[in-house]
Amino acid sequence: MRLIETLRRDRETLRTLDRKARLQMIWDYYKIPIISLLCVLILTALTLAIRISASGTVFYAVLVNAEEGGEKAGLEELLTRGGVELNGRTIDVSANYTLRYDDPANGYADTVHVLAALFGIGDLDFFAADEPVFAAYADKDAFVDLSLFIEKEDLDRMRKYTRSGDGGREIVAGLWLTAPSPLHAAGYYNAPVIIGIAANARNLDEALAFVKQLVKETV
Repeated sequence: MRLIETLRRDRETLRTLDRKARLQMIWDYYKIPIISLLCVLILTALTLAIRISASGTVFYAVLVNAEEGGEKAGLEELLTRGGVELNGRTIDVSANYTLRYDDPANGYADTVHVLAALFGIGDLDFFAADEPVFAAYADKDAFVDLSLFIEKEDLDRMRKYTRSGDGGREIVAGLWLTAPSPLHAAGYYNAPVIIGIAANARNLDEALAFVKQLVKETV
């Protein structure tokens, strides 16, 4: 009741003021709820924008130290063979990140910060990099244990990147790929590379389907 009475008194006071004084009074008395409402509207708009942009993406792939000229069409064909219907969606491939731990002249700070953000907010599903880079993130528990999702007989055909988990249990954080794997055939890498799925993957099922098919088609 007090709130209603206060609003009624404020309304009566506003009627006696000119436009400039009226706006000043509204701001002085109601700026906190106004700011709160604006924040809610902005967050809602950002959420909708993210959902709209993500609706056309089947999963996010980040390929570090990749070669120029890679073609994601081959990756999408691989995913389709893995049983995932694209229905107009596409794999969002980011292959322009460079990170070299053996290059003391360049710290690649921007890349480190971007990757930390991508891993942290779950805006990264599939990851590929050379061993030094992959190991740096595997040591931070950045990848799922692939042995929980991929059949043992399929894993046994692959060279695994493992680390010790709780109680000394072996965790398969990644898998080695060498030419002529589908990732190499698509033009993204020439040298051996390790692939993994982010622990915070937003599109886990699709990324897993991709990796499983990648394993099946890797000689």
